Amino acid sequence: FWRDAGAQRWFKKDEAFDADFRTRFMTAHEAAARGELVHWAATAEGTLALLILLDQFPRNSFRGTARMFATDPMARNVARAGLA
Repeated sequence: FWRDAGAQRWFKKDEAFDADFRTRFMTAHEAAARGELVHWAATAEGTLALLILLDQFPRNSFRGTARMFATDPMARNVARAGLA
């Protein structure tokens, strides 16, 4: 989904895109936020998917609310571990 959307849609405010993103991935985001998907970080592709769920998903799905930043600490930890 994210790769197919392409960079031109990643950071642009688009209500329809955000709604589609929410519909498709809210359950996965909530699982990631509860720490249930940490095993994804065992691979590079899984780490990227986890980072999108923890960092970019809330930016699109919870625009203008504090919830858009709620999983930032988790995303930073995943990113640090991935770089290491």
